[in-house]
Amino acid sequence: MDVISILIGLVIAGFGVAGLGIGGKSLWRWRRLSADDPIRIGEAITRSGTIEVEGTVQPHESTLESPHFGEECVAYEYKIEERRRRRSGNSGSRTTWRTIDSGEESCPFIVEDGSGTAYVVPDGASFSLESERTRKTNAQGDPIRDDSTLNFSLSANLPGLGNLGVNNRRFTEKRLTVGSHCYVVGAAERPPAGIDTDVSIVSTGASLFMISDATEAETRRRLLLRGAGYMVGGLVGTVIGVGIIGAELF
Repeated sequence: MDVISILIGLVIAGFGVAGLGIGGKSLWRWRRLSADDPIRIGEAITRSGTIEVEGTVQPHESTLESPHFGEECVAYEYKIEERRRRRSGNSGSRTTWRTIDSGEESCPFIVEDGSGTAYVVPDGASFSLESERTRKTNAQGDPIRDDSTLNFSLSANLPGLGNLGVNNRRFTEKRLTVGSHCYVVGAAERPPAGIDTDVSIVSTGASLFMISDATEAETRRRLLLRGAGYMVGGLVGTVIGVGIIGAELF
């Protein structure tokens, strides 16, 4: 019995089970969103339970500046990855991306759709936001969009003239931009004192609290693809891991 092989099998199976959990959660959300359709914000206060609304993002008191691209937004997630080279047995070396910094931030905001306004406090919400990624930087090392005409910077961690124009870091940002479309799922209640909106949308009492920068249909598509991908990967990982363990034990 090879203990190392069993440990490897346990790790692979563990990742597989985790993938199944993530995929199952995404598919549950996908099915939950298919149960109802978005309603007008003006009607939200008359409804009970979890409701869905769509509209345009507007600032409440303050906004945020996204860390990579400097966009005015009310929520963002970011990640900085660094390319690392490592040896891979007899086949030489290969490169992988390792996260060296990440974070997220959000603030209260308003959603309006023409029939009314909703006050949203995003604390505890699950976000579904489009990703923007770049490996280009300016002379100061700050990320710039891929369609920019600015020149690449020389990567400090890849010295040598042969690496001119190559950056060994990539920057990923997701954000909910002011003025963009927004889809919110949560529980409707009367707004707090001092908040001049028709309704508040909160997590309390909601079976799902989600904020997306896409329509309901696109959000559901994202959840379906994510859920299916994780379920397939998780199933494969679990089968491989269990197979390795079984081969050693039996």
